[in-house]
Amino acid sequence: MSEIEKLKKKVATACRMLFVAGLVDYSGHISVRIPETDRFLINPHPISRASVTSGDILISDLSGALMEGKWKLPSELPMHTRTYRVRQDIQSIAHLHNRMVVVLSMADWPLVPASNTGAFFGPGPIPVYQDPALIHTDEQGDAVARTLGSGEAAILRGHGSIVGGRSIEWTFTACVDLEESAARLYYASVLGPVRHYTDDEVIRVAEGRRQMAVVQKVWDHYVARAELAGLMEGL
Repeated sequence: MSEIEKLKKKVATACRMLFVAGLVDYSGHISVRIPETDRFLINPHPISRASVTSGDILISDLSGALMEGKWKLPSELPMHTRTYRVRQDIQSIAHLHNRMVVVLSMADWPLVPASNTGAFFGPGPIPVYQDPALIHTDEQGDAVARTLGSGEAAILRGHGSIVGGRSIEWTFTACVDLEESAARLYYASVLGPVRHYTDDEVIRVAEGRRQMAVVQKVWDHYVARAELAGLMEGL
């Protein structure tokens, strides 16, 4: 199997696992750069995120042109193309429709680190892109990339989020931690005032949380969950 085929299978795997984790529904996408090129792999627009296969994965260039594949590219592709252009460090990007992250944004509730999963993203609140419209133009994609800045996650108010990382495994783990951080923050707020992490606590917790061994552990766990759910066949 070629390196491209291996990457296609990994994108399809990640897409199915995001579905298992409840982070994408009938929409949402994940991409990964093809090393040493200006192209990337991404799941297609019309295919269910629960059943996408490596044969469905598309290749796009940074202008948003379809270079390989039989399906339509995702409609919100500019989130990927424009972010990849300005963030050379990012190797993989996901766009999610994560429920609890969206719920907090609807109430203008800052997503700040108050649990170990929240510490993954460093001190301070996750930035929020305020326009709830779908990201269909380069100008909108540029605005999302500016909101993301030098971080690894940004919230799209009332819509979802964008997450980027140094590998597809890293991005997947960040997706899981972003939603879990929002859920824990919400549930704690029901009980009373929430005790947020100090900057020092965030730094110390993140040092362990961001180790590649932990990232791989999260990935392997969701592979096992997807297998138990019968969603890893036919990749």
